[in-house]
Amino acid sequence: MTFEQELILFALAIPLAGILATIVSRKKSVSIKARSKVKRVKATFAGVSEIQSKLSQPSKWLFLIGLIFVIVALARPRWGEVHREVFKRSREVIVAMDLSKSMLAQDIKPNRLERAKLVVESLLDTLQGESVGLVIFAGTAFLQSPMSPDYQILRGFLKDLNPEYIPQGGTNYDSMLEMTLDSFRQSDSQADRFLIVISDGESLDSDWTAHIDALNDQNVQAICLGFGTSDGGLIPDGAGGYHKDQAGAVVLTKLESDTLKSLADKTGGIYREANVWVDLAALIEETVKRGKTGETGSTSQSVHIERYQIFLAPGLLLILISLYREFPFTPKPREIHSRKAATQ
Repeated sequence: MTFEQELILFALAIPLAGILATIVSRKKSVSIKARSKVKRVKATFAGVSEIQSKLSQPSKWLFLIGLIFVIVALARPRWGEVHREVFKRSREVIVAMDLSKSMLAQDIKPNRLERAKLVVESLLDTLQGESVGLVIFAGTAFLQSPMSPDYQILRGFLKDLNPEYIPQGGTNYDSMLEMTLDSFRQSDSQADRFLIVISDGESLDSDWTAHIDALNDQNVQAICLGFGTSDGGLIPDGAGGYHKDQAGAVVLTKLESDTLKSLADKTGGIYREANVWVDLAALIEETVKRGKTGETGSTSQSVHIERYQIFLAPGLLLILISLYREFPFTPKPREIHSRKAATQ
């Protein structure tokens, strides 16, 4: 048997001292009782009877023994082993999601942004053990969620993402790639790295190409997913109408995929259009598993089984019983008849 918190076992000195004190006090009380010439009595209708002294020794023993069990449980005893599958941290993934207003176009149902969220959800259902982070971008870029193997954090952010997160319009790939590289530089450089870009438009300029060498040096492959159709769609303004340009004409946004294709090609990645529902989870899984340097798969690790429940349950039960025995109680009222009334 081993203990996770061995220092807590020093607290056993408290109940052990209590047990020793109880034994000593009991011997003294027995000695005093043997020498006592005075008896406690009570008067009843049946006559005078001696009151038997009821010391709280049993309750003390129950409490102290229960406390010993609880302290042992807090020390987290462990014995026995179980084999668990531990995934190797061999891949790192950054999801870069475009939050420009054009992502609200409904040429893909329900709209481009909501479809993109479903794609990311399918990605999280596919990956096992990889560290995943989230970068959001439009006219600028922010690291919304640092890389972590805890996908629930990322799922929590996905629900509320909308273009209001980044009021600055546009599609700034330069800022997005700079933020992505900063995130990768802060982690293990030996892992395979993947940048999943979810967008519908062209970059406003070609400054982003200056990051290609850095992406290749960091072993980053870009998986670019284009959301939108060639026919395009209108952009809802949230007030029942559609966004208009400076001339007052309704804006029609179409999928512009040249930047996405170029980014995927220059980093040895892959580009796919998401204008129809395809098995994107399988596509992402296949691409992510094309590792260059990192190891893949998982290992089996032996872990000691914690057994604190075996001690905690009886310990709490004994303590509760000891406290219950000490609770004062009020006798139930009863009707007393005199002997005269009984003979009538």
